[in-house]
Amino acid sequence: MSGDAKNGKHAKNVTRATRIIKTEAGGECTDNQIEISTELSVGENGLAPMSSIRRLARNINRQLSRRQSSLQEALPDTYPGWAALLATLSAAAVGYEIRLQKRLTGPPLVFGQCQTSPRLSEIYARLTASPSAILRRDIQPSLFVGTRASVASTFAYLLPGPSRLDSHPRFREILTMPADGAKVAIDWELPPSRGNRDRPLSIEESAVRNGPIKVPIVVILHGINNHANFGYIRSLMRVCTDKGWIAAGLNFRGCGGLPLATPRGYNGAYTGDLRAVVQTISGRLAPDAPLLLVGNSLGANLVAKYLGEEGLSNTLPPCVIGGVTLGNPMRMNAGTMDPALSSLLALGAKKTLLENWPSMKHMTNSSFRGAVKGALLGYSLADFDSSLAPLYVRNDPIFPYALRLGFQDGEAYWKDASSYRFLPFVSVPLLQIIAGDDFLVYHPFTSKVNHAITNPNVMVVETKCGGHLGWQESQLDVNAWGVGTSWADVATVDFLQAVMDTRIIAAKKSANGKASVHDGNALYNRMDATDEAVRLRSRL
Repeated sequence: MSGDAKNGKHAKNVTRATRIIKTEAGGECTDNQIEISTELSVGENGLAPMSSIRRLARNINRQLSRRQSSLQEALPDTYPGWAALLATLSAAAVGYEIRLQKRLTGPPLVFGQCQTSPRLSEIYARLTASPSAILRRDIQPSLFVGTRASVASTFAYLLPGPSRLDSHPRFREILTMPADGAKVAIDWELPPSRGNRDRPLSIEESAVRNGPIKVPIVVILHGINNHANFGYIRSLMRVCTDKGWIAAGLNFRGCGGLPLATPRGYNGAYTGDLRAVVQTISGRLAPDAPLLLVGNSLGANLVAKYLGEEGLSNTLPPCVIGGVTLGNPMRMNAGTMDPALSSLLALGAKKTLLENWPSMKHMTNSSFRGAVKGALLGYSLADFDSSLAPLYVRNDPIFPYALRLGFQDGEAYWKDASSYRFLPFVSVPLLQIIAGDDFLVYHPFTSKVNHAITNPNVMVVETKCGGHLGWQESQLDVNAWGVGTSWADVATVDFLQAVMDTRIIAAKKSANGKASVHDGNALYNRMDATDEAVRLRSRL
């Protein structure tokens, strides 16, 4: 192309740019400015004209201004107008909540061999005997709290529970574990001293410490990063003591303000501490007094695993006649957990670890300190478990349940901790309650639920709502707003009462000497326990 032709084409571009800039800017521009603008417009980089960018920005500003003006015109400019608007929005929110509440209201689903298992069928009949029975009546979640899983779960953890300033005596007992010298704390709550409220607490405490105890005792285990003074534990303890029973809130080693006596804390696989506590309490019971176990979340996994281990070797103490698990994961695997939840739980675990660091700082072993450092620097609960797995304490799953130290890695720990493997060997009635909107354990629970319902001693109850340990309920004849009562507390107590009632019936039937009242603990022995122990050992 000749130089004149090139100059002519360039001149056309300059002229076009001059018209655009004059039109948009409303003023004159020099040739240098025009040429620079033209080069930016049609250069090799293919950039858009600067005038187009300015025009787009002005269009956006005009649209925003129009919308802002429309919004200002629509909003009220007086106090009565604002009041009317807020009332309308509130009515819409309440209407939505009421519709959501109605959709979530309904009776729970029950799974298990409730018609074929002799003992479970009797318990089920008592829990469904009337329209108001716990497994027949509707569960109505409270508005704004019970209708949302995350809110219900948060309230369950944050609420303080029943007042401490009442007539229910309380005290703490410290027990030393015979296996390794660790210490755990039991927070006792006793029934109110009816008829003699001025009776000294020391008499009540002495009776529990020394025995014989003639009333039922319910041992309650908390979840991960918690302790026995959390609101959901104290709420369940109060429901038990109002029934005239004794409640014992078991704090895991290193929890509840009790410093670690050994450098090894609790985990979801080791049942040795629970076993030692059960043995200690059973030695204080009168011959016919029952002992019952209730676990929440991680504590639920430990209760199920303990009952399965004892049932497998046929060594369960005769006084232990039943249990309840609330929010049991059954299949432990922090590696598959939601990342946000995993990191949140890891923060709590790190906090517990740091609180107990004074009990560990004397450990100068490089591998020990490296594992602790890795746990503190890890992002997720899976990182935490994988780092500390070689330090965790564990036990053999069969008698005599010897104490062992360490797992190869996190996967080995999660496999050993998973309670679903032991559920087929539970030999006493066990109720497992799970919420359909439990964001933490519902999916791992349902993936292994078949291991539970194949056992004729295990009943599974699923509710529509409740979150993780939430179950905030407002019954049909009670105020339906905000924080309600825990449906799971009532279900737990009703189930335990049914277990004790059927035990009394069994005792009457065996009065002629055919069987012992405690023979029910061996109801589910499909094959010789020794053979099963050998098979289980070969799989571990």
